[in-house]
Amino acid sequence: MQLEAVIGFGLCAAALSMLLRQYRPEYALFLSLLCGVGILLWLVQTLSPMLGELEQLAKLALSENEGAQILLKSLGICLVTQAASDTCRDIGETAIASRLELAGRAAMLLLAMPLFGQLLEQALRLIG
Repeated sequence: MQLEAVIGFGLCAAALSMLLRQYRPEYALFLSLLCGVGILLWLVQTLSPMLGELEQLAKLALSENEGAQILLKSLGICLVTQAASDTCRDIGETAIASRLELAGRAAMLLLAMPLFGQLLEQALRLIG
């Protein structure tokens, strides 16, 4: 399936969801979640050939460079957090969506703290 077809599917589902929201809001929510799952399944199927390459990158990152490992983990945190917050916004829970984004940012900062420490040590070494 091509990207254009997925975009068309998403736009049709959004229009139908908007119409359903007027009469049966619970069906609109179900349609929205079902559409999101369908698009995620398409994405996983499309990206499955790259999983082998990503696995090799992860092995390199784990064995050689802590910075690359942090970058890959941060990417995962971003994707998961964005999907969760978008789902919350779809059901009208913008406050929860905002808190999820804040939690994702905090998790990324905690993940990067060792890297900040290394940068500070190098800066102090260069100064001194």
